[in-house]
Amino acid sequence: MKSKLLLPKVATYLIGAGILLMMLGYALSGFSTDRYRMDYEDRHWYNVVGFYVD
Repeated sequence: MKSKLLLPKVATYLIGAGILLMMLGYALSGFSTDRYRMDYEDRHWYNVVGFYVD
């Protein structure tokens, strides 16, 4: 009987941890949506790290 309840409990914990990490990341950005805005001409969505040369 315990194995039936284990999967939903683990799923709930993982969703909660994901929401907490999302809120932490948004707080670390200074609650600014401009930091998430990207120029699609220079960088694509799959580029995680950008190197800018002056």
